[in-house]
Amino acid sequence: MTEEFKIFMLTLWNSEGKFIDTPLGRGLIDEVRTTAGIDLAVTVKIPGIDGFTLFRGTELFNEA
Repeated sequence: MTEEFKIFMLTLWNSEGKFIDTPLGRGLIDEVRTTAGIDLAVTVKIPGIDGFTLFRGTELFNEA
């Protein structure tokens, strides 16, 4: 685990209500939850897509 990854995950943990770039486009973070291990589950509302989309924190880190 790199220092860059640690900083990204800590920042993501406190990011509800902020915008983030995802593989499906830019969206608004609705909720961040812990998962097993070192990952986070991030629920994002993306304009033009009904409902919310769930991403892993590691997936979003790779997108950044």
